[in-house]
Amino acid sequence: MKNYLLNFDDKLLRTVREVGRQAAKKKYAAYIVGGIVRDIILKRKNYDLDIVVEGDAIRLARDLAKKWGVKVTVYKKFGTASLETSKGLRVDLATARRESYAHPGALPVVRPGSLKEDLLRRDLTVNAMAIAIGPEGFGRLTDEYGGLADLSKKAVRVLHKNSFIDDPTRILRAVRFEQRFSFKMERQTLLLMKAALRKGAPSNVKPPRYFTEFKKILCEEDPLNCLKRLHQLDGLCFLDPKLEVRIGDVCLLHKRIQKARKKSLYAQKDWWPVYFMGLLAKADDRVVKRVLERFPLTKNERRGIEQSRQSIDMVRSLSARSLRASQVFRILRPLTAEAVLYLRVVTSKVMVSQRIDRFLDRDIEVKLRINGDDLKAVGVASDRRMGRVLENILHLKIDKKVGTKQEELKAVLLSLKEF
Repeated sequence: MKNYLLNFDDKLLRTVREVGRQAAKKKYAAYIVGGIVRDIILKRKNYDLDIVVEGDAIRLARDLAKKWGVKVTVYKKFGTASLETSKGLRVDLATARRESYAHPGALPVVRPGSLKEDLLRRDLTVNAMAIAIGPEGFGRLTDEYGGLADLSKKAVRVLHKNSFIDDPTRILRAVRFEQRFSFKMERQTLLLMKAALRKGAPSNVKPPRYFTEFKKILCEEDPLNCLKRLHQLDGLCFLDPKLEVRIGDVCLLHKRIQKARKKSLYAQKDWWPVYFMGLLAKADDRVVKRVLERFPLTKNERRGIEQSRQSIDMVRSLSARSLRASQVFRILRPLTAEAVLYLRVVTSKVMVSQRIDRFLDRDIEVKLRINGDDLKAVGVASDRRMGRVLENILHLKIDKKVGTKQEELKAVLLSLKEF
């Protein structure tokens, strides 16, 4: 018997052995399941520790939490629990379940079941394997549905013909995994996906749930191939039936994002909203309004998307020849961080790019040494007037016309004559 945990990450190994031992004491069988099994076989790092128990997972989680001296979060309705080890490792435990769907796209009704039934619930065969973590059979692979063979063939395959109908979000997951691993959709799976899309299966899922899965695509290290694949399959229509995505423009945006990310200033930025802005860039205002109303975006994300719609005018303003740093600051400061990023990659003008770089790298961090108390000391009583004076001095500092606190105070006295 091959032990698939021989080269397992040491940080995780101690934890899974302990969970396996505690489960065995209760005569439960415990298994690592899901994406982490796939990644163990592919020799990729993955710290999402999902464990299925043929037994009472909540009871086991509570015992482990007591033993480790940590808190446990219980989801009784689903027979699951989560806890975090003292070393910051999150462990999710679930009672083995089987599921059924009241109607296409509905959330599944789950009941206790066997490991085999639990694996059948999964989206793809490559994500439907398990590794035993109990003392007996530790490291043994359970592969009921051919996941190991599909991994070796680099094939993406669903477990049954109703998979995309039961849960249309699997369309997005199948595309995401196909492109992330450079796999290929198995022929029958591709036919089933195309049929589900023709029938409008995504419309059977509540928009927030479908968008949450779509956002995972936009958060991929390289989402472009996923977007191209979905566009090829007409899988972006869920955003709005009237939305015409110009994939060539998205490709150009992606190329510029990748170039920007090579700079340390942009390496750790959150780029998914920028890709989303790119998808909506040429859409009609009414389409964008429907998208913003339909999907679960924060107020700030909506504002950023609306601001990105003005990118042509803002780039034109930022292109003026004699533009002081403080004037660039006035243009960019009202924008959300994501809208600024969008401007940075949507422009082909080097001067505009440089001005945005300076804003993000230096000017946005400029702080005054003086404050409201200093203004009161020289006779500025009105809060509104204080704000105008401080803003004026900040602009002077951004333009490097003042530096020390004394210079700022001197500038205040001069500013008072203007207001």
